[in-house]
Amino acid sequence: MSCYLRHLKRVLDLAGVTPQNKEERKAVDRAFRELTGVGDISCGEVWKKVKERVKEPAGEERLAAELKNKMDSAKG
Repeated sequence: MSCYLRHLKRVLDLAGVTPQNKEERKAVDRAFRELTGVGDISCGEVWKKVKERVKEPAGEERLAAELKNKMDSAKG
């Protein structure tokens, strides 16, 4: 589900997202899957896509902003 989240501490910090439990980690995983345009693929494959985005110029900052928007809109 979210095997890659531990590698994204900076992105999560920039987005102000701090998943505290399994359900919150699932929500963050779903958001990353939507942001990268992947569906029901393995965690490792999601990490490859996310890592590509992070490596782009200003990738961490852009991904963090997108994650923040996605998580804020999910709250209602």
